[in-house]
Amino acid sequence: MPQLLENLKYAARIQRKALGFTIVALSTLALGIGASTAVFSAVNAVLLKPLPYPQSERLVIPWRLAPKDANIGYNEIPWGTGNFHRLQKMSLFESVAAFKSDSFNLTGSAEPVQLKGLRVSSAFFHTLGIAPLLGRAFTEAEDRPGSEKEVILSYQLWQARFHGDAGILGRGIDLNGLSYRVIGVMPAGFEFPRAEEMPGSFDFPRQAQVWAPLGLKAAPPPDEPDELAVIGRLQPGVSIATAQAEMNLFTASMEREFPEEKGWFNSHVTGLRAQVVGDTEKPLLLILGAAAVLLLIAFVNIASLLLTRALGRRNEFALRAALGAGKVSLVRQLLAESLLLSLGGGAVGLLIAEIAIRLLKAFGPSSIPRLQEITIDWPVLGFAFALSLLCTAFFGLAPAVGLPFENLATTLRQGGRGGTGNSTSARLRGLFQISEIALAFVLVIASGLLVRTFLRLLSVDPGFNAERVLTFELSLPVTKYKDGDHIALFYQRALQSFRAMPGVVHAGIVETVPMAGASDGTIIRLPERPAPPGKEPFANYNIASPDYFSAVGTPVLRGRGFLDSDTASATPVAIVNAAMAKKFWPGENPIGKQVGLGDTQYPLMNIVGMVADVKHLSLREETGPELYVPFTQKPFPSMLAMHVVLRSRMDATLLTGSAREEVHRLDADLPVSSVVTLSTLVDESLISQRFAMYLIGAFGIASLLLACIGLYGVISYSVLQRTREMGVRMALGATRVTVVAMVLGQGARLTALGMAAGLLAALAVTRLMANVLYGVQPTDWITFASVIPLLAGVALAACYAPAHRASRVDPVMALRQE
Repeated sequence: MPQLLENLKYAARIQRKALGFTIVALSTLALGIGASTAVFSAVNAVLLKPLPYPQSERLVIPWRLAPKDANIGYNEIPWGTGNFHRLQKMSLFESVAAFKSDSFNLTGSAEPVQLKGLRVSSAFFHTLGIAPLLGRAFTEAEDRPGSEKEVILSYQLWQARFHGDAGILGRGIDLNGLSYRVIGVMPAGFEFPRAEEMPGSFDFPRQAQVWAPLGLKAAPPPDEPDELAVIGRLQPGVSIATAQAEMNLFTASMEREFPEEKGWFNSHVTGLRAQVVGDTEKPLLLILGAAAVLLLIAFVNIASLLLTRALGRRNEFALRAALGAGKVSLVRQLLAESLLLSLGGGAVGLLIAEIAIRLLKAFGPSSIPRLQEITIDWPVLGFAFALSLLCTAFFGLAPAVGLPFENLATTLRQGGRGGTGNSTSARLRGLFQISEIALAFVLVIASGLLVRTFLRLLSVDPGFNAERVLTFELSLPVTKYKDGDHIALFYQRALQSFRAMPGVVHAGIVETVPMAGASDGTIIRLPERPAPPGKEPFANYNIASPDYFSAVGTPVLRGRGFLDSDTASATPVAIVNAAMAKKFWPGENPIGKQVGLGDTQYPLMNIVGMVADVKHLSLREETGPELYVPFTQKPFPSMLAMHVVLRSRMDATLLTGSAREEVHRLDADLPVSSVVTLSTLVDESLISQRFAMYLIGAFGIASLLLACIGLYGVISYSVLQRTREMGVRMALGATRVTVVAMVLGQGARLTALGMAAGLLAALAVTRLMANVLYGVQPTDWITFASVIPLLAGVALAACYAPAHRASRVDPVMALRQE
């Protein structure tokens, strides 16, 4: 221990004497450790930490799957009430619950506000293993039709709206015009389910604010829409594979009982952890890999600098060896110096990681699951400490391997003049530099592919014009708007008011606005193409108003849009998208064709128009068939929740206040919610792609900078050590251009070898990025062709300064110094 302290004291004096070198090395190392630690903290929170539920590995979601040939744009579809009752009887589950999204208008105090929430069966919280912070969960008696008048609040809503009043329990609050009794408050941080963690085909809230009983009927009517998601807790010892096998038997049983619906009972059992992680795992691991590459470049860069510095200290080591210090003692001193440097870099790196985590929480994409749980905890501290120890070994041993211990006596006799160390150190420095360039090449290629992907996404036609469009949601309470006539009358009056607002060009309503979630789906019937039972065609289903397509900017490709004359007493009409026309009437004009909902009680509709395909979930999606019907013909199901779309002559956000005033003039208790511009919805759909592009792009730029600094250092040291050679060459007639070319050639050889190795590595590594790319191949030749000259040019620019300095050597002075 005393020897270690002496080594550390001496190392501290060495670092102070070479303060510039110490700052550069600490900054480089802190950048690498900080970036890696920050990304690892995200990986730890998202992928490694268990979910905050007891025995969470037993929680599964059996998703119902649409038939493969349905081509509706998404895979997961809801279960029906009858399906859920059968799932409840399966011995597979210890407990099983159903849930669906719902909205609640909170009135009676202050400004009316819409709350996003869920309706859940009584076993919901028991299945998750979570109890309310205050109060209790629902009982079976409260989960019956007509009795579902209790509510549980989220912690955030309890604090924000009710000021954390513990006396809220038992109190009544007005939701959708009815009195609900508050029976519980959930713990802080309970957010299941979050929209970002669930399939886009389910309209779950980003953060549930209230939970109310589901109140399912024992024998639901046949026309009741399928709306339920299901979560189950498996029996102890039952694996997900066993659960899937049991669900396959359930599928076969249902198809025997309902042969006309064959293909509509397939399911996929997904563990809750896998569901929460979702599509985040691969991009997150990709970013972690990029951070690891950046850290490795930082390692190699500092090791190369330390090796160069060690060679410059040959006189010191020779003197210490002459005074009796052995090789072990010298290596121990090098390790002490690297330990001090590594611990300092690790400490500063933790500070950088903390800042990065705070920025990530503030500005990171909400699609990252468990984003607010990312923190520097003990596993993350252990990771950072392990990196510091790895740095110590790597930084200490690299100079020890490259230092010519066997020639120290010769060095002392020569006074340190000439030479560049032994051949091992020269090869090691060259290998370090080649490795840096190769790793930087891979990162820059990855950045280029993500940039190309982002540009491709920006060029995708979403099927609408998002400029200067404001959208918001209206949710009508069933207690006040009891039938289709009252609902249609309200929207007609509302549209008249919106169209009269200053600055409004077009106003319309729609059930599902673009980029805000999938529209409903339904079985359809085509008179010209009767389908056998179980093979009925399927289409997405949306309700819209006249002038909606003008408001949202969706072009009508054939026929016409909806008219005010398309009333309930007129001939039923519909509009289809281009994908539906292509699938069901390929090469034909769909105008004049007929389509109907699956149940024959609903009349056939004449197709009067065809519109462009609209993206609902993301710009990446493959649009499926979609059917639009006019709200003026009181379509199925109800229109209690609709979105208003206003196209403006000015900044669309300026319409918010006027729109809210018009709504309250029509109904003072009706809240205006989900106010957002269509451009914002498009931008939010790209935030994850943009985030990954910026982050890996930053890593790529940093890696390129570090590689160039390393190359500059290697060439500069080579020029310094070859000063006598340069002087001799110039004394013998070599021109400055010849000397510059010779030095640049040395840098070019290292760069070419590094790029060749990087090219081979990139061709292999970029294949792992296939799932995060869009419209771009992992081996995209444009990206590769752009990066090669870029990296070569930057590398040669880094070599030019030492080459120019070499050309200015005075032959007489160089020879005299020797």
